[in-house]
Amino acid sequence: MDAVKPAQFPGSLEVTVSGIALTLLPDGAIWWPEKRTLWLSDLHLGKAAHFRKHGVPIGSEPTLETLHRLREHIKVFRPDRVLLLGDLFHSDINKEWDPFSELCVEFGYLNWVLVRGNHDQIPDALLEEAGISQVDRLDDGPFTFTHDPADWSQGFGYHVCGHVHPGIRLTGTGRQRLRVRCFHFGETQAVMPAYGAFTGMYVIEPRRTDRVFAVTGEAVIEV
Repeated sequence: MDAVKPAQFPGSLEVTVSGIALTLLPDGAIWWPEKRTLWLSDLHLGKAAHFRKHGVPIGSEPTLETLHRLREHIKVFRPDRVLLLGDLFHSDINKEWDPFSELCVEFGYLNWVLVRGNHDQIPDALLEEAGISQVDRLDDGPFTFTHDPADWSQGFGYHVCGHVHPGIRLTGTGRQRLRVRCFHFGETQAVMPAYGAFTGMYVIEPRRTDRVFAVTGEAVIEV
């Protein structure tokens, strides 16, 4: 990976991976300008409704917040394709599928591609209705996209995935500690943070040769 520099989108950073310029966005998405493709991972839509079903009083705000951010990205970047790297929907289909399906129909001219994750059990009929194609692996240029870092194999391009919801622990003055989501770039693969507003986080222990970029919602910061 080459040196990073500020990108045009507020708070974002531009990096070069395998010779390709990418823009890391402050909420955990990646913009690939050359292919006009927006990358997202682990939205986990429907999770709030799943918890409500089991008696936990959580509103629909996380899903609506996630979809609002996605809608704004589409309006700003005007992509040709939205690539969803798995765990789009958290559980069995519930009513939180409807606003996402409506967003897909609203931007029906886009090529929506879901790289299947371990949580994805979305009926084919609903995917087709929303205009979403589904694959287990996607090879495009120097990149191989799957959901899980463990999918990496010989013969892959630079591997881009999600699944583990990587985070990093930051330490400030006065022994302040804060955990934030992060992009984790290694020699052979990049792990994207969860894009969904209602997801957990796994604090990583990167190698010295890795590069890690914290995302705060307002900025991307190399740590």
